[in-house]
Amino acid sequence: MPFKVLHTADIHLGARFVGLGRKGPEQRAQLLETFGDVVGLVVKEKVDLLLIAGDLFDSNGVSKELLERAAALLGDLRDKDIPVCISPGTHDPFGEASVYAVPPLADLSNLTVFRSEEITPIRLPALDCTVWGNANMKPFENQFPLAGFTADSESRWNLGLLHANYERPDIAEDTYVVTAEQIATCGLDYLALGHIHGTSDHSTGTTKAFYSGSPEMVRAQKGDFGNVVLVEFDGGVQARKVWVGRRSFEEVVLRAEDIDSASRLMSVLEQRADPDKVIKLTVQGARPIGYPDIGELVGELSDRFFSVIVSDSSLPTPEAVDPADYPADSAAGVYLRILEEKLGGASESEREEILEAMRLGLSWLAGGRV
Repeated sequence: MPFKVLHTADIHLGARFVGLGRKGPEQRAQLLETFGDVVGLVVKEKVDLLLIAGDLFDSNGVSKELLERAAALLGDLRDKDIPVCISPGTHDPFGEASVYAVPPLADLSNLTVFRSEEITPIRLPALDCTVWGNANMKPFENQFPLAGFTADSESRWNLGLLHANYERPDIAEDTYVVTAEQIATCGLDYLALGHIHGTSDHSTGTTKAFYSGSPEMVRAQKGDFGNVVLVEFDGGVQARKVWVGRRSFEEVVLRAEDIDSASRLMSVLEQRADPDKVIKLTVQGARPIGYPDIGELVGELSDRFFSVIVSDSSLPTPEAVDPADYPADSAAGVYLRILEEKLGGASESEREEILEAMRLGLSWLAGGRV
């Protein structure tokens, strides 16, 4: 019998978003709204099983109100006889203090939460499938949960559910890890992964394996977030990502040398204006004469974006340069005297270029960049 699965992870309900300032509470509320949209998509697409691969919550210390609202959303699926399986993650690990160990989540009859570091099976006869999963638990010990594992059940379909990293060379102590070789030999038809916030395909051998990524922006950084993965089982396994998020993120890196006027910077930002976009403006280099007040300009455009984050590490450029002001044996002195020699026979346009190079060079030297 064909059936559908919706795979999501890393929702991080309750995340604080301190870096977004006054917009933090708004984005925190958006996480819950987007999770509601995910549950709505389950119903709309007539999904038969919801898999959550860890970090549904940003911590085990979230408010009672948030737990009740999340439980109410999952309860809507209970009323429609749709089962939900969760693999607790690094932010919401299972244990005595886990949000999953007590009401209201512990009272949901349609919710199965894996409670062991060892991979265990949950049989779903109505779908002729078995879901294999485990839980992140403190202290984290089982770093390679798929090591030596091969799915062995009487079900037609075998699904995996793990919150783990993927083949990192610098394996951290606080995370599980899966490898391509382990995916290829695990015997699963589909492996639902969480922990990485961008959607990515790690299918290997006969196993389809995906990170769904976060369905909504959790961190102000690049990544293919804002998706869930919809998986269809009908003779084979077909997986496709579906956009559900609201916010987007873009980082713009500019050279201060290229920002010679306010209109130049305004043009760059206005091209990207979007009330649901978080934009990070990173400015590097040496400021030319006439460099505008970045903070003031960003303030004028703040209502055109959800949030603007500015990282300005540019250095001031001196208006005048005189080699005599610097010791002859200093780096600045040597640099300026070399360029000064070139001024003698230079044309007017060449002189302007050389003088600009002298100013920029001093700026870099003052900042310890060379």
